[in-house]
Amino acid sequence: MKVVVLAPIPEEAVKGMVSQAGSEVEIEVAAYAGEPGEGLVEAVRGADIIIGDFTFRLPIDARAAEAARGCRLIQQPSIGYQHIDLEATREAGIPVANVGAANAIGVAEQAIMFMLCLLKRALYFHAKTARGEWGQSDVFTLGMHELCGKTLGIVGMGNIGREVAVRAKPFGCRIVYHDSRPLTPREEQELGVERMELDDLLRVSDIVSLHVPLTPQTRRMIDAGKLELMKPEAYLLNLARGEVVDEAALAAALAEGRLAGAGIDVFAQEPVDPNNPLLSSDRVILSPHVAGGTDESRVRMLQVTMENITRVLRGEKPLYVVNGVE
Repeated sequence: MKVVVLAPIPEEAVKGMVSQAGSEVEIEVAAYAGEPGEGLVEAVRGADIIIGDFTFRLPIDARAAEAARGCRLIQQPSIGYQHIDLEATREAGIPVANVGAANAIGVAEQAIMFMLCLLKRALYFHAKTARGEWGQSDVFTLGMHELCGKTLGIVGMGNIGREVAVRAKPFGCRIVYHDSRPLTPREEQELGVERMELDDLLRVSDIVSLHVPLTPQTRRMIDAGKLELMKPEAYLLNLARGEVVDEAALAAALAEGRLAGAGIDVFAQEPVDPNNPLLSSDRVILSPHVAGGTDESRVRMLQVTMENITRVLRGEKPLYVVNGVE
């Protein structure tokens, strides 16, 4: 049984985890840390299981999928899988799985943190106080707000969106959402949420939090036109994928005062371009794609990854398949 590891996980660590699967089959672990292209294609050829690259540097395209035909599982040790050609893997009969809701709590907590930091101007007051400047009276000129009573618009009501709703409800928010797959009336009632079309959500929300996967339909779904719909005192949070937002349009809206602020954990180019205009805005709180990277989330992601590998070794179906191959 050949396991090919594309993620930057130590080979010995993978061998240790795979050995715990309890399979009687002899397992060979091969790590590939080279470049995309021919080397990657050859690395996955004949693989029985592939552990995908959570940095998204090594894409599994049509050529790699064809070379891996016969593979029993491509396990992506993250939520995102936009670097994997789902159609090509379907054609090759290879199931592709992610880690389900393993990082949902970490991302949801960071969304709440972004909201509070932006509304309370936490970074501004921290920096000023750390310089020994007493900015108490600045609240009268800058403004400072409560989360209670605000309308929170959640775009994408999957595992993460639901966790955000659960955490925002006790703050006293009105919660609206948009998703191409509406919740059932019972689910809406339990979460205390109301579905809206995207344009309506953008118009009424004080905070918009993005939690959609990157697909052709969601790429730049928040463009200049959509940003124009938002209130000038509203905030935009992107904890989904950088390409979901037109970053240049967002930077312009912030610079021109057409949006109050933003919380950004993901960028269209990662590592982020030092010249990205969002980096120089004083209306933005930034982090380097770490919202789901808590210690607890990483443990859960590894657990799901190894559980799926174990299931496949035992002849069972993997969990959280995203390309419809059983």
